[in-house]
Amino acid sequence: MREYFAAILISEVEEFMSLWNKRILDVGGARGEFCKVIYNERKGEVINLDRDSSQYVWQKTIIGCAEDIPSKDNAFDLVICRGVLEHIRQEKQQQSINELFRVTKIGGICYIMIPPWYNPHAGHELKPFHVLPFYVAKYLRALIFRERINAESFEDINLFPITFKKMLKMVTISGFKVMATKDTHFRMHFLTKIPVIQEIAVPSVSFILKKEKRTPKLSHNLNFCLVF
Repeated sequence: MREYFAAILISEVEEFMSLWNKRILDVGGARGEFCKVIYNERKGEVINLDRDSSQYVWQKTIIGCAEDIPSKDNAFDLVICRGVLEHIRQEKQQQSINELFRVTKIGGICYIMIPPWYNPHAGHELKPFHVLPFYVAKYLRALIFRERINAESFEDINLFPITFKKMLKMVTISGFKVMATKDTHFRMHFLTKIPVIQEIAVPSVSFILKKEKRTPKLSHNLNFCLVF
């Protein structure tokens, strides 16, 4: 599955930019499987960034997080952030997108994928009840699926709402230009253009963004102790 979705990512990004021999950062890339596939297919310098240091399959892995990326400005041709923002506190989601903007080269591409909150797929271990209050969702999950969840809040399982509408607002504030939105799973891309439907019917939406020559509307923290 990793190879399949990595191939989709490559094909979607290459509608706008070749990935051959580019400098690429995968933010929140877990064990680095995507980095491995992308390098095998397109070479270049591919770096994995994740907060957990265990069991990597990609050698070029650095410890860090989306809201405080240890890198200089304009460092990467492509910055990837798949299935990460819904695990970041809402008050830090904008900061994280500002960071993705900062480290993307001018003229470069940022690829962000989210599961819109109102889609049944978005709830991870609480799906499809996650849109309900936490204790109701937890009870229904245990009752119907016989799965015990040892948590007392959405925060305990690192799950935070992010909608299609909010995502569009945040990437605009950051300074990115939206080049395309894609239905990552079912490939019915037209659904991402229809209000309400884009929030409910699409399990995972990829936002393909370009950094142009303009200043983001929000400032971000530039105090970092590590530089790639």
